[in-house]
Amino acid sequence: MEPNLFRYIWQKSRSEQIVVLAIILVSIPFNWASFDVPKRIVNDAIQGGAFKGGHSTATLMDLTLRLPSWLGGASVRVFDGIQVGQLGLLIGLSGYFLVLVLINGGFKYVVNVRKGILGERMLRRMRYDLFSQLMRFRPEEMRAVKPAEIASMIKDEVEPIGGFVGDAFIQPVFLLSQALTALVFIMAQSFWLGSIALLIVLAQAIIIPILRREQLRLGRERQIASRQLAGRIGEIVDAGPMIQGHGATAYVQSDIAARLGQLFDIRYALYKRKFAVKFLNNLLAQITPFFFYAIGGYFALQGRLDIGQLVAVIAAYRDLPSPIKELIDWDQQRNDVTIKYEQVIAQFNNDDTLVLDEDKAVVPLPPDGEIQVESLQMLDNRGQPLLTPLSFRVSRPGLVAVIGPQGGGKDVLGRILGRQATNYAGRVLIDGEPLSAMSVERASHIVGYAGDEAEIIAGSMRDNILLPLQRHRPKLNGEGTVPPGEQRRFVEALRSGNSPFPFEADWTDYDGAGLDDRAALARRVRDLLDVLGCTEDIYNLGLGGKVMPPISEEADRRIIAARRAVARELARTDRGDLVEPFVADRYNANATMAENLIFGTCATSRFDSAALYFEPYAHAILQAEALVEPLAEMGRRIVATVVEIFAGLPTGHALFERYSFGTAFDFERLNALAATLAKQDMRAPLDPETECDLVALALGYIEPKHRLNLIDQRLQQRILRARASFRKHLPADAVGDVAFYDPDKVMFGASVRDNLLFGRVGYGIADAGQKVSMAVHEALSRVGLEGTLYRLGLDTESGIRGRYLPARLRQAVPLMQALIKAPQIAVLDVGAFLAVAEDPAAIVARLRRHCSGMTLFLLMGDASLVEDVPLRVAFHGPTGVVEAGAAPPAGSVALGQTPRLEDAQRMEARS
Repeated sequence: MEPNLFRYIWQKSRSEQIVVLAIILVSIPFNWASFDVPKRIVNDAIQGGAFKGGHSTATLMDLTLRLPSWLGGASVRVFDGIQVGQLGLLIGLSGYFLVLVLINGGFKYVVNVRKGILGERMLRRMRYDLFSQLMRFRPEEMRAVKPAEIASMIKDEVEPIGGFVGDAFIQPVFLLSQALTALVFIMAQSFWLGSIALLIVLAQAIIIPILRREQLRLGRERQIASRQLAGRIGEIVDAGPMIQGHGATAYVQSDIAARLGQLFDIRYALYKRKFAVKFLNNLLAQITPFFFYAIGGYFALQGRLDIGQLVAVIAAYRDLPSPIKELIDWDQQRNDVTIKYEQVIAQFNNDDTLVLDEDKAVVPLPPDGEIQVESLQMLDNRGQPLLTPLSFRVSRPGLVAVIGPQGGGKDVLGRILGRQATNYAGRVLIDGEPLSAMSVERASHIVGYAGDEAEIIAGSMRDNILLPLQRHRPKLNGEGTVPPGEQRRFVEALRSGNSPFPFEADWTDYDGAGLDDRAALARRVRDLLDVLGCTEDIYNLGLGGKVMPPISEEADRRIIAARRAVARELARTDRGDLVEPFVADRYNANATMAENLIFGTCATSRFDSAALYFEPYAHAILQAEALVEPLAEMGRRIVATVVEIFAGLPTGHALFERYSFGTAFDFERLNALAATLAKQDMRAPLDPETECDLVALALGYIEPKHRLNLIDQRLQQRILRARASFRKHLPADAVGDVAFYDPDKVMFGASVRDNLLFGRVGYGIADAGQKVSMAVHEALSRVGLEGTLYRLGLDTESGIRGRYLPARLRQAVPLMQALIKAPQIAVLDVGAFLAVAEDPAAIVARLRRHCSGMTLFLLMGDASLVEDVPLRVAFHGPTGVVEAGAAPPAGSVALGQTPRLEDAQRMEARS
């Protein structure tokens, strides 16, 4: 980016700046006229100067156009004017003054609006340019920057720069035009008064900037301290769980407190200097009227200055301090913003950036070729080897297995081949072309890389998988034109130097990935899921998604139809006993007592079991049915039994999961309740909080799951009576909080699985969940809704860093991203994925078949899965050994040519 702020502004907004400057020049005559009219009002209308010599009328609104004397001095009378009396002249000149005030106000309005729009456009352009520059960083540089600091610079630090952009050229010209017009007018009325005003103005222009230099220094320190604070907070937030786990919160809070104290001291010193300068500036500005009244009044008494001129001078000076003060402020802002711009640009300007060829079509590699790795090595920032010299060749298409532990040379080689590391020595040649010299577009088109860490952005599973297929220009419509409703936004984006294409458009590059249409893309996604063995996980994601209103009538009908199909399939396969359905007059033993009581899904937290005791309506129902005391007693027995069971068990034991009663009740909470009950006088009533906890425990109880034998037939009947009362008397303000179970209605707020089963899978039955899932899939397949469930799974929100996804899908996303674009070279680190896979050998075999037309580099830790691979590179630490059929470049000498891994290990041990 351009390092000089003013050159950057002029280059990007020259035409708009010129238009506004022209408007300012046009406004100067009107500004001058507004200074002259008060003099005419006082002298000609009020004091009667226009009626001297016995004239009873004066000419108003006469208009004559005259040429300058050096052009001949010719004149043309446009309008002779009208004759008016003294009152008419006063009214006419006053009206003329009002018109001039409105015209000048209109000029100011137009200039300020255009200046504001220009500033916002340039701010938008600057942020976009900085972000675009960030996208050109090399991978190592991008990983080295702190996300919070970069976000702070792009969002906050350029904000004042963008605000100054509109003022950079327009503001000084506009203010100077106002100040010089006023100053020249005062000079024209009285040389001495004009000289006094000029001296005061010069004093302000010289003294104030000198005093403000310290403000600039303090402002620079404040900016740096604020940026470092943002970066430190970002680091702590990222490591928050670890800091909490080690109990170091007080330590990091002290660090932040110290940084806030440093920032406070800087700002305190800055405010003292700022208001001292402001005091002096105001003092100089207020001295001038003293001279005007004293000296101007003296001249008026001497007859050297008439009253009209004095009034006009004072009126003109009223408009002089403001632009002078704003000019000084502008100069202060210029210095401050220039420093900020230089600091921001210094963080983004880098001569060693990646090459982007967004407008050039990517030419694929020929079907056959060769990849050469020549003396490849890499050091860390301390000079320690991350990868010792390595050389080998592989024909394309081909297969290379890279074996080694995580964190060693295997990962480094993978990042280099995947174009995720560039600061290495040696060369990687693809058909003789250096990989490091390729543009981002060409390298990303040819090479597909999946590292050992899953980088998942917020969005759906589908969004993350298809991210590598997003082209540089989307398809807008059949003609490639902008839709009518998007034209204004499109033009505004172009004027701001931003990408004009809507994010919501179809960006998918079907041609670049060798696909015909959307259906072919869907098939490829499905094939990749099958290769990785993750199709079932996608179905489970779809089943776990919640059904939320509003939905269409068609979707409503399809859900009910699917529910009935699932019931038929369960009955057909004799698996109906695996699911206990929701029946209005029957207690569901596999559901919690709270679910049996409410018998519906809770759209809000109003009737959550943990707070049901304190909800007025629910509490009234429990009291009316005399359930509070039995449930509290039941909770007391749960506490006594569970605490006894848990005593002495290690953390993470399977019983902790079996006897869970919700997120609000961990073992520590149950121990605290047990201690409270041990001190409780059995004859005294329980305190409300303890009673609430005991009732909540009981409401989360499921007999087949917890097996404490606490629910009998009588208690079930009382719960059923309470269920009927709860539904019958539900207040009007709670109708939207509960969706009661109805076999012919969709259960909003419940998962797709619950909607399809309309019941609960039985506890304690071997493989019940798996068998029911198979029946659900079979039923959906029969009614043609399996694809809908699959799409629901792909549309599931991934969450930041994929926290909403199961581990296997989270590790599968990078592999699918690398393969979805059908690269000619695939570099896949499958170690982390195979660690959570059910059948690693089968997955590796399927991957090899799927990538048979590519050059595949398989990075893994288990060498037994790739024993038949013709070329293997085995790593021990940073040292790599090429095994079985490697053909290094002629004449090259590298540790990678060592024939055996054991030799390399002995060499490393000796060193």
